[in-house]
Amino acid sequence: MKSGEFTGSSIDEAVFHGLMELGLSIDEVRIEVLQGETKGLFGLGAKLARVKLTQRLDEELEPITVKDTSKSTEPKAAPKKEHIKEKSWQEAQETHKGYDYSEALAKENPAGVFLEGLLKAMGIEANLKAAEVDDGIRIYIESSTKGLLIGRRGETLDAMQYLASLIVNRNRRQEKFFRVTLDTEGYREKREQTLMRLASRQAAKARATGAPVHLEPMNPYERRVLHASLQNNPYVTTHSEGEEPNRRVVITPK
Repeated sequence: MKSGEFTGSSIDEAVFHGLMELGLSIDEVRIEVLQGETKGLFGLGAKLARVKLTQRLDEELEPITVKDTSKSTEPKAAPKKEHIKEKSWQEAQETHKGYDYSEALAKENPAGVFLEGLLKAMGIEANLKAAEVDDGIRIYIESSTKGLLIGRRGETLDAMQYLASLIVNRNRRQEKFFRVTLDTEGYREKREQTLMRLASRQAAKARATGAPVHLEPMNPYERRVLHASLQNNPYVTTHSEGEEPNRRVVITPK
């Protein structure tokens, strides 16, 4: 478990320094404000803000809700990549029927405002729509970048999501973490479904062999999808082990 004390000219800056140093996202830590910043008189006696960050265990993180799409057996043939890339906003929205997206909400929410400015600074023309969910907001980015906003294994999208979360949750006094989830080209939805199918297969393997199954290292979001997918499975349990960035989910037969 990682932890440490960090300073900055403001509480936000101290937290940011800590997250960068620990290599964690804001929803992966508990934040304790040890000292607020003071400006002093004419610059004399000024003090830096000081905070303590402690890594949360996976079990402490806010659970996510995943949609169960496993009504039938897994199809043999994978979808063609060219169809995924050419999917329009209207077609992509069909895979998000459970979300009531609105352009107005994207323009009102601090995360949407931040992302709009970030995308402009990157020289990317995009249309943002947002939907309220139980634990925060889900923002869908429509653009013609064809994968540029996703990056390798979603790393670019994750980085933008991390920054947006930092902006929204800069008020440390709120009790519950406000989760920001970004999606584009239906990437998150498809990745969640892929992880759910993986969880189902590996749970069956663990049950058949009677031995634990260790999955590949994944980021906290993907681990939570796996935990949530199998939390009601009567035959297996899940837990995470290892240190970031090599922390992984282990599926163990009961």
